Amino acid sequence: MGETIRLAGVHETLLATLQARALDNRQPDPVLGDATAEELLRRIDYDFSRIRTATKDVRIVTFRARKLDEWASEFLATHPDAVVLHLACGLDSRAFRLDLPDGVEWIDVDVPDVIGLRSRLYPDRDGYRMIGASVTTDEWLNSVPGDRPTLVVAEGLTPYLQEADGEEMLRRLIRHLPKGAVMFDAVLPWTLRFAKYSQLLRATGATFGWGIGDPRSLESRAPGLRFQEQWSLLDSPHLLGARPVEKWVGAGMRSIPQLRYAHRLLRFAF
Repeated sequence: MGETIRLAGVHETLLATLQARALDNRQPDPVLGDATAEELLRRIDYDFSRIRTATKDVRIVTFRARKLDEWASEFLATHPDAVVLHLACGLDSRAFRLDLPDGVEWIDVDVPDVIGLRSRLYPDRDGYRMIGASVTTDEWLNSVPGDRPTLVVAEGLTPYLQEADGEEMLRRLIRHLPKGAVMFDAVLPWTLRFAKYSQLLRATGATFGWGIGDPRSLESRAPGLRFQEQWSLLDSPHLLGARPVEKWVGAGMRSIPQLRYAHRLLRFAF
């Protein structure tokens, strides 16, 4: 008997990302190669037919995870004594699949139910801990060091937040942390109208609430934040291995900014 899952709404979507990483791992040439996802999938008692992860969803999940892994590794190479805050970590194995410098303190943060599940599925390790709290509250930050360079990673989080909550979360982080980087995925505002047609959102009851247009607008809304770059999932080099028709469609979408950057990664310094 596997670990029984009792999650709903936005928190249930973490199972879709887990399944996507496991499906990718079964490919001859995986994008991410997350063997841990496959192992966890076998240990979980859940009807995955409810979420029906499609090929495009596997690509979205693995393309963005691979790029965030690369950005995180770049940051830690120059800040080997950093703190990493992985917000809304779900069941992601980033803390275990990256080659972390010995001086790094990694903190995975998610709601208590998710952290409770995670603590039963993942082992303890030096320099790693978990915090069970909503990232839109502030009490949990009291246990986070405020005197070291910090990398904040949020994957599959910001679209599900309300705009006011997301911007206040960024301001709160910047007030508490001395310096570092923030990396997260974001959708353009026009996509919010179409999110209701997503099979995953219909199955879980989750909703999108925050679309970010010009990423530089966050610099004035969260003083201290400095925009560095945005990266479209359509720019992933792994699309080169797609079928010819997918390459053609991808090239067409890249030529239209509103499609190219509909779902992208943003990187800021603070």
